[in-house]
Amino acid sequence: MRKTHTLLWVSAAVLILAAAGYGQNRFQIGMAFEPFFPQGEFHENMDRIGWGGSLDFLYRIPDSAFHVGAAFAYHVYGWQTRWEPLSWTIPDVMVKVSTTNAVVRSHALLRVQPRIGPARPYIEGLIGLQHLTTDTRAYDDSSWEHDSIASTNQIRSTVFSYGLGGGLLLNLSRNEPAPEKSAFAVNLEVGVRYIRGGSAYYMTPGDIQLEGNGITYYISRSRTDILMPKIGIAFTF
Repeated sequence: MRKTHTLLWVSAAVLILAAAGYGQNRFQIGMAFEPFFPQGEFHENMDRIGWGGSLDFLYRIPDSAFHVGAAFAYHVYGWQTRWEPLSWTIPDVMVKVSTTNAVVRSHALLRVQPRIGPARPYIEGLIGLQHLTTDTRAYDDSSWEHDSIASTNQIRSTVFSYGLGGGLLLNLSRNEPAPEKSAFAVNLEVGVRYIRGGSAYYMTPGDIQLEGNGITYYISRSRTDILMPKIGIAFTF
């Protein structure tokens, strides 16, 4: 999974570096708050909302409305914390134990968006990977700034995913450029994405059951379709 995500990052960088040679720089970086709502079978197994955000990198093909780039996102749909003794022989030293259920997305992105205007609607297509993971970590202090002293991955699953999206950019401010230079603009971005995810194994909050000195894992499997409204800021330059 890490190798695949790294490859997508490298591909995005290559697109940007190659595009710079055209002499018509036109980039867009978007940062958005993006909750997600499970759909279909995923919703049946996990009737809850995930919270997270997305980061988009786009390059506009010169003299066109087409943008290419990459979209990355991270969502948490479960978070459980408890205190446990460090060990049976050291029961008077307590550690904080946290279990996190998360979804990570990496997608190549193609968007059609007008070049100019105070309000610019867009449509887009995405294709890439979706990674679901459940991890438990132990911390030796009540502050999350400290590194974990131990960690375990209970389950992970990476699947192919693709989707469609649409939205609107509303110009908030614009710095008029010097001759032959690109303008810098700040935009409010609102939109929605629907991702069709492949069949994955995953856990939901409460699927790890402690029973005396033992532990039981409950694992679900289904398609991982999600609907994500988004609101954020996009910078164009």
